[in-house]
Amino acid sequence: MRRYFLLLLTLITVGLITQSASADDNNSSLPTNYFNQDAEDASSNDFSFNDSDQTPNNQKLAIPQNTPTPLEGIRWRKRTILIYMRTTDPQLKAAFRSAVKKWNQVKVIKIKWTKNEDKANIIATDSDLSAHTSNNGVGYQTAQLGETKTEYNPDTHELQKATSILDPYQLDYTNPNFRSEVAQHELGHALGLAHAPEYEHSVMVPRNIRNGITKQDRKSIRLLYQ
Repeated sequence: MRRYFLLLLTLITVGLITQSASADDNNSSLPTNYFNQDAEDASSNDFSFNDSDQTPNNQKLAIPQNTPTPLEGIRWRKRTILIYMRTTDPQLKAAFRSAVKKWNQVKVIKIKWTKNEDKANIIATDSDLSAHTSNNGVGYQTAQLGETKTEYNPDTHELQKATSILDPYQLDYTNPNFRSEVAQHELGHALGLAHAPEYEHSVMVPRNIRNGITKQDRKSIRLLYQ
């Protein structure tokens, strides 16, 4: 019996927020935002096994090339995707719900909430991500806002499970719109989008993520799931 390897790829695709630690900076406005990827974590892959006889669809999924927003090279087989709310934090629940509405407005995929975690494709949760915090130099500190981990079949490019995480401690004092944009970024990864170059206008730009889902993000998702 042929066995397929299910590659569990931890894509640490995250939001970082840069804050000045200088005593002279007393501005209470939202600090400069930026997302980055933990390259060390992203390159460490875990493996699990999947029996091909238990996989209902073994047909390789087509992945488009040269999309406006870069792709991870993976996607869900179906356009209806179930998401489960594991976090109990009110602010993060609102952020995830807002992000789901924004992605559903693209009208090519349908993300639906489920109360059954076992049936969910995406898990929306929270965690203290302070272990990823780093010091970038005198007066500056970066702290991770969120990350998304995905499991997929490398033979078919099919996403099997995604977990999007937001850090309640880092997002506690940010505004609702910003929290929604962070959640939109993380769910973008859960749908198959990769980080966009910083010069592009995209919710997937890893730095200065003050944008929500843009025209180029919508076009990329449509191409991915057409």
